[in-house]
Amino acid sequence: MGKQFNLLQRSHNEIRGNRMEVAAPQGRVMDRLRILVVDDSTTIRSLITAKLHELAAGSYDLDITQAADGSEALACARKHPFDLIFLDVEMPVMGGLEACSALRQQGNPARIAMLSSMTSAEAHLAGRQAGCDNYLVKPPHDADLRSILRLASLRKLAAG
Repeated sequence: MGKQFNLLQRSHNEIRGNRMEVAAPQGRVMDRLRILVVDDSTTIRSLITAKLHELAAGSYDLDITQAADGSEALACARKHPFDLIFLDVEMPVMGGLEACSALRQQGNPARIAMLSSMTSAEAHLAGRQAGCDNYLVKPPHDADLRSILRLASLRKLAAG
């Protein structure tokens, strides 16, 4: 319990404003993180997946699934438990806000990060009201992605 608290406390102390500066632990691979990347653009899904693998190298073992819209995301989440879900806000069929809200209504405990080109305070608030944990503007900064990976890992560790 003490170790988990220290990790959570250290993580909390390293958060700086809207940009979180949390480094991945050095020298050991954490538990496998199951991640779902949802975007209607195949290119963006591939870029985010590649960037996550690059940032996780040597620190996290990632198992990444991709989906093209919110309805596919819900179907994937019914089949597999995910530790972290990246959702694009604007997608055909079902957008990220609707998918996020549905995931939370189903009791899904995954950390959810919304991805959007919308930068307004209203857009951020809509994401939070839908139940997201993080709202990132595209393209996301490496430090933000690293921090979200770490926070998802800490949440998984704390859950046992």
